[in-house]
Amino acid sequence: MKRYIQIVIISLIGVAICSVILSTVLKKNEAQAKRDTFALLNTENEKVTIDQQGSVILNFWATYCPPCEREMPALEAAYPSLQEKGIDLYAINVEEPTKLVNHYLSKFKLSFPILLDRDGDVKNHFHIMALPTTLYIKNGGIVHTVKGELTEEQLLHFAKLMEE
Repeated sequence: MKRYIQIVIISLIGVAICSVILSTVLKKNEAQAKRDTFALLNTENEKVTIDQQGSVILNFWATYCPPCEREMPALEAAYPSLQEKGIDLYAINVEEPTKLVNHYLSKFKLSFPILLDRDGDVKNHFHIMALPTTLYIKNGGIVHTVKGELTEEQLLHFAKLMEE
């Protein structure tokens, strides 16, 4: 009888441990799923949700960054081709006020979405350390990262990685 009680107690402890482990794994997967989408404000103060499922290019930039400025016309030139391929392009300004960003953007005619990462949460999530940095994301996974200025040809070349 004593042996039976020991087996029951050990079994209950095993079930409790498995339950804790399973709960932790499920919470981790749920948190990961929540990170597959995030929302930022655009320059008109409207909320834009980015779903990383599918093909997405995120370009992180700032107004004080000369390579970022030189890259803007390349992003604009590549944007129609990217749209035709079903690839979403977002230029994410890092930690600058809306008024400054809008004033800066007035010298460009841009048709692609400009988003504002005011507190740097998205930049930190992706561990962005240099500007500009461009992430090519397919189905939630980063397939290519470019640190530094891109030309239109390079943007489109790396976008082909997302078609495979």
